Amino acid sequence: MERLELKLYEYNKWANGQIFNRLKELPKDVYYKEIQSVFSSISSVLAHVYLSDLGWIEVFSGKEMGYSLELQKQLKEETESKNLEEMEAMFLNLSERYRLFFSQLESSDKSLKIANPNGDIMETSVFEQVPHVVNHGTYHRGNITAMLRQMGYASVPTDYGLYLYLKQSGAIR
Repeated sequence: MERLELKLYEYNKWANGQIFNRLKELPKDVYYKEIQSVFSSISSVLAHVYLSDLGWIEVFSGKEMGYSLELQKQLKEETESKNLEEMEAMFLNLSERYRLFFSQLESSDKSLKIANPNGDIMETSVFEQVPHVVNHGTYHRGNITAMLRQMGYASVPTDYGLYLYLKQSGAIR
């Protein structure tokens, strides 16, 4: 039986795909349009989510949190400048990296000791942190939904319950 954490990550990949598909249906300027919101544009939201996901896979792979945060800082401007199609490809490549990493873990977990910026050490594991990665993506897909509505466009459903229904019905694999 597949671990719940892995099922959640597959949901996260599907939900991101839903958002990308919706954005590709809209006028090109929607992606970069600056608005008054939590983020200045949808492109900046997706860059933030991508860089956070990238940071976590680095930590899962054994890098220090400080390295991960510095990497995110270094790549921020470059990532924000990517167009929608480039960003989608980056997300897909990163999802493949996660899939390969998870397949190497098999059913066992990997313990992590994460040094927080204040100096404290958090003892956790990869599978304990996967719901955090997924929840972070869900939160920011909500930001994108709100931003689209603010610009006069509907978003697309990305609920976990819908995902489970579509998966069970065979509509998605």
